[in-house]
Amino acid sequence: MKPLLIFLLALSFTFAFGQKAKKAPAKTVADKFQEKSPQDPSVPPPPVMVFPAQFPGGNKKFVDLIKANLTTAEKSPISKILKTEIILKIAADGSVLNISTFGEHAVFNTEVGEAALKINENIKWDPAKNKEGIKVIEIVRIPFQLKR
Repeated sequence: MKPLLIFLLALSFTFAFGQKAKKAPAKTVADKFQEKSPQDPSVPPPPVMVFPAQFPGGNKKFVDLIKANLTTAEKSPISKILKTEIILKIAADGSVLNISTFGEHAVFNTEVGEAALKINENIKWDPAKNKEGIKVIEIVRIPFQLKR
């Protein structure tokens, strides 16, 4: 009886403490996405812009012109910082193809978008150039904030 008891005790000890398996680290959302859509080696990486698109006089001048063209945001009595991101698609010839604004305050986004459209009516941007010096289409993201 004693050998049977020792055998059962050793067997249960082996099952209880012998099941230590290493857990795989938790996968991130990016890892899960990569598993579902493997990369095709024939697709080249996105181009690196050596010379990004610029507003004539610089992007800071563009932001200053937008601030000068805002009207209704200045009249609002609320004192806080309004933030938005202006996204412009600049063609290879320097013309603006599309203007979008994204932020939390919809009225402010609309007003900034209208000001950007007004500024870019007759303006050609300096287009982006890739490593070879060829003019290309580029998407320009400009953060914009206004403290009122």
